Order: sequence, then C-alpha cells, then structure tokens
Amino acid sequence: MTNQPFFIDNVAFAKKNELLTGELTLAECARLNELLIHSSENSNSNSLPTGSISYQLQGKTDAAGQHLLDLSLTTHLTTTCQRCLNEMPLKLVLKFNYLIGDVSDMDIESTEVDSTDDVDMQQASKTMDIVALIEDEIIMAMPIAPIHNQDCGEIITQSGEKPNPFAALKGLIKP
Repeated sequence: MTNQPFFIDNVAFAKKNELLTGELTLAECARLNELLIHSSENSNSNSLPTGSISYQLQGKTDAAGQHLLDLSLTTHLTTTCQRCLNEMPLKLVLKFNYLIGDVSDMDIESTEVDSTDDVDMQQASKTMDIVALIEDEIIMAMPIAPIHNQDCGEIITQSGEKPNPFAALKGLIKP
C-alpha cells in the first residue's frame, strides 16, 4: 500500500458486491499516529509506529435495493496506560455496517436510520476515501483513557497537594 489515499465509488462498489481486503501500515495513518507510542527500539522521536491494520470491505445490495458496506478491521496498537503511564498493547477487532444514502453533508446527521439495525449512514460518493474511513473508525473506537486490565506495575500518582510553606510559622503564634 502506498502513502496515498485510495478511493472507491461506494454505490458502484455495493452494486457489484465487490470485496476489498488488504493491510495498511500504521505509518500511513498520520492522525492515528498521534495517539500511539512509537517503537521503543528506535530512540528517534520522529519514528513512526510499526504494525498494520488488516481490513475487509464488502459491498452488497439488500432485498429492498439498498446499498450497504460491511467493514471489518483488526489491528494491534501500542498506547499509554493512563494509570501507570507505561506502554500498553491494545488489540482492536471491529465490525461496521453502513447504509449508503444519497444525502448531503448537512442532511447526513439528521437522517434517521432504523434504530433496530446496527447500521451507520454513509453518504453516496464516487470518491470515498477508504484510508480516512478506516482511520476514523479506529480513532473513535479507541478508549479515551486506556488502562491495563490487570494490575499495573508501579502506579504513578500526583495528588496536587503541596506542603504549606508557612506551616513552620504556625508554632510561633501563642494563643
């Protein structure tokens, strides 16, 4: 995969029941890189995380003639545990279902999708950016404050309380 975004016509993709599978390197996802720990093997602060994102995008049309996309993602990331501030591996296995609708950017938020379905609305586009879609979904799926499931190593705490520098003067006051 190159460092360039790649695009599909999502309606044509769904009509033809096409399947797209592959891997993106984490180095190709600039916004995601900001949330990850860079390889500790390379001390250069400009180094990029190593690893990849496996994806599968399946287009299909349902019995009602609606165009759908199914996206499956699997990746292993390295982030920072917010409890102990050490490296923390994070495995994500994600599945998304999209209904392709012919709506404008303004209407996509207000368009109602049947709440019994686990489907997100995706705007019909002849130039849908697959890399941006994958990166967006992973960023939104990441925990805001990741922590280890088991006990962390040494926990770093900071209470914010500081000793009062005038406490020594308290003994000089006689009641």
